[in-house]
Amino acid sequence: MKLLEEMSWPQIVAGLKETQTVILPVGATEEHGPHLPTMTDTIQAMEVAKAIAQERDVFLAPPLHYGVCRSTRGFPGTITVGHDALRGFAKDLLLSFADSGFARVMILTGHAGGQHMAALEEACQMAVEVRDFHVSLVSLFDLIDAGAVETAHDGHAGEMETSLMMVIRPDLVKGKPAEHFPKRPQFLIMKDVRHLMGNGIMGNPQPASPEKGKQFFQMAVAGVMGALDELESDIWKK
Repeated sequence: MKLLEEMSWPQIVAGLKETQTVILPVGATEEHGPHLPTMTDTIQAMEVAKAIAQERDVFLAPPLHYGVCRSTRGFPGTITVGHDALRGFAKDLLLSFADSGFARVMILTGHAGGQHMAALEEACQMAVEVRDFHVSLVSLFDLIDAGAVETAHDGHAGEMETSLMMVIRPDLVKGKPAEHFPKRPQFLIMKDVRHLMGNGIMGNPQPASPEKGKQFFQMAVAGVMGALDELESDIWKK
């Protein structure tokens, strides 16, 4: 496995002769209900990326632990950055990967908030406009078949994430709280929604299980493999 953080620069030069593809896991430091750790988004992205790097010749970069967290602001442990900060930082990272010899970069994010995703997408677009390389943006939860999830509209710290963590780090899962779907205004833009968020869950952890976690994890790995096929394909080149 090509773990970028453990390699010397001569090792990286040698590795670039074998592959010029790198995966950058992105997560968040954010509350995940009373039962999951704040590192949930990051560790899920990192573990899927590690599974890929064990099967496929790609580099694996150190993860980005912070993202844009809008709904969960105000909870102890949610450490957020702004849209512009994430966009600028992600753009600089992408450009630096290109300058270091990487021809293909995949951002694999385990956090999928709207502003977070918008910032990453803008960063990717800005980067490819000034460097000749290829970039993919993949959200982990876009890869999991909603039909395999028992809970309709399951979300943050619910069935999917709890199941995944029961497989990845069962020692960090503190039970399965009751479902909680906070009511939010449809159109109103609010300064703070902490008073609407209850215990921080936006889904239903109750149906979670290690068996489902294994299934969801395999779906995520297969989805990333497919995204890598697209990233490394020549059919999209001009």
